[in-house]
Amino acid sequence: MPLEMDRIEQAIAKCDLFLSIGTSGDVYPAAGFAQMAKSLGAWTVELNLEPSSNSALFDETHLGPASEVVPEWVGKMI
Repeated sequence: MPLEMDRIEQAIAKCDLFLSIGTSGDVYPAAGFAQMAKSLGAWTVELNLEPSSNSALFDETHLGPASEVVPEWVGKMI
């Protein structure tokens, strides 16, 4: 169990955007963070080399190397 789990859950409960970068979506409890955020109304975005095992949870998925998709996505946001 990660340290500060209560603090992590409080932060997720307050967020309106949840961004997941470079994860398989298989390792818990972190794999459950996207589902938690989505269920609480956050927009969920996956930036990953390939679809994660929980990719269906995300409102947006952008695939490719992080060195490319992260700057591209950030550039669109600013």
